[in-house]
Amino acid sequence: MTTGEIPAAELVGGDVDVVDAHVTGVLELPDAAPRTLRFTRCRFDRPPVLREAAVRRLEFDDCELPGLDARRLGCRGDLVLTRSSVHGPVELGDAAVGGEVSLRHSRIATLRANRLTVGGDLCLAGAVLDGADGVALDGRGMRIGGGVLGEDDDHIGATATGAVVLADARIGGAVSLRQARLADLVADRARLTGDVDLTEARLRSLCLVGATVGGSLVLGAMEVDEEALALDRVRVAGDVHLAFALVKAGVRLVDGWIGGDLRASRVELGGMSGARVHVTGDVDLGQARSDDGVRLPGMEVGGQVDLSGAALHGPGGVALDLREARVGDELRLADMAAEGTVDLSGATVRGRVELRGAHLGARAVALAACRLVTGELGLAVEDAPQGRVDLRYARCASLHDNRFLWSAGGGVELAGFDYLRLEPRLEDRTAVRRRLALLRDATRRFTPDAYDRLAAVLRSDGQEVDADTVLVEKQRLRYAERARAVGWAGPAVTAWSVLMRSLTGYGYRMWRGISVLLLVALVVFLVW
Repeated sequence: MTTGEIPAAELVGGDVDVVDAHVTGVLELPDAAPRTLRFTRCRFDRPPVLREAAVRRLEFDDCELPGLDARRLGCRGDLVLTRSSVHGPVELGDAAVGGEVSLRHSRIATLRANRLTVGGDLCLAGAVLDGADGVALDGRGMRIGGGVLGEDDDHIGATATGAVVLADARIGGAVSLRQARLADLVADRARLTGDVDLTEARLRSLCLVGATVGGSLVLGAMEVDEEALALDRVRVAGDVHLAFALVKAGVRLVDGWIGGDLRASRVELGGMSGARVHVTGDVDLGQARSDDGVRLPGMEVGGQVDLSGAALHGPGGVALDLREARVGDELRLADMAAEGTVDLSGATVRGRVELRGAHLGARAVALAACRLVTGELGLAVEDAPQGRVDLRYARCASLHDNRFLWSAGGGVELAGFDYLRLEPRLEDRTAVRRRLALLRDATRRFTPDAYDRLAAVLRSDGQEVDADTVLVEKQRLRYAERARAVGWAGPAVTAWSVLMRSLTGYGYRMWRGISVLLLVALVVFLVW
């Protein structure tokens, strides 16, 4: 049917196909057999009222409507609202659509679709949802058999100036909103079977608390302007991609579970926090930038953790918090710049912990590695740490360091620190004496087991004489400590120490004492 002006009351009976019409009055469907309604380039004076109606297909193409009330609508086929302008709300609450719902290239004041059931896709390519009341799309509890698609062959991206709420939704396919411009996206407790792709999207906030993603969560090059990216208790079967993203208020990942990798190289964050995060694969934060540090205590990672080249600032004092973390492979912190404490206390790393070229700028505690357990520990830092380095009760098979570590502004704490070999080896007596000087200057308190450990490492390399040199130095420092402790009797303790060191090397060079005794005996014999 093609005509100019048609009263809505005349559009009853069979199928309707109206082109270039001005529909006056309220379009309502009385109880009737399902039929097809198709409107092309039509203008409506009043919002169509299709509450609880039954149709085979409903289509508005290039139309202008003041609103649409289709609550509890039953549509066997597709519901199409394309290239249209709807100045009021589109009400689809509790409706059931057997095919797809298409809003391609339409401008809609607000879409209220809580508990909507759709057999196919929800298509939003080129759509603009104004969100006049603060909510652009209310999809709480909706059930989508297909995906939520924000692109087609002609256009990539959808726009929503109000919140898009998908809390408790169930979506059977992918959620693809690449290059979308959204105010807020809330999908708490949603069950999203496929991938969620927000590549290059721009949002005010993104909240996926308690959501389940059956595929990967792709947020590469995304921008979140105001609130934190909330991923607490999220479960993602695949990877989480955050590479090149800009999240000004940071990322929250408390109790998050990721079945693949966390890929966030070159991300710019206001911070990243989350206790007890589980990542089955690798964590890549290489060259990341964070204004409020990275705090992931208790994290479990099946693969490696890479923060090489990252720049982490910790205004609260901590730049990197991996306390009690469990890492299945390597922890790479090479060339990292940390303006705050790097806390690895109680962490277990099966592979190597590498801080080669790292800058540790905290003035109180630069590196907290108390009770750290790892295979290899690389501490060849770029420059002298500003604060204290705490290695108490840490354990590693191999230790590689440099002179900058031992020049830490707050000293190095070594009580109970256990390692089996040094890299590179101390090849000669000069290197051993240089090591002893570094050790003496770095330890603010006398730590005898630090010397015992160094001697044991040298002895295991067959350097018996060098090991004795270390132990002699340990005893000298022990007597010096006692001399300071006893006060007025200190000079006597010092004299005894000098005598014992000169005669027997504190028992490690007994040949000296024997030589003296033999000399005395020879003198006595010659005199007599």
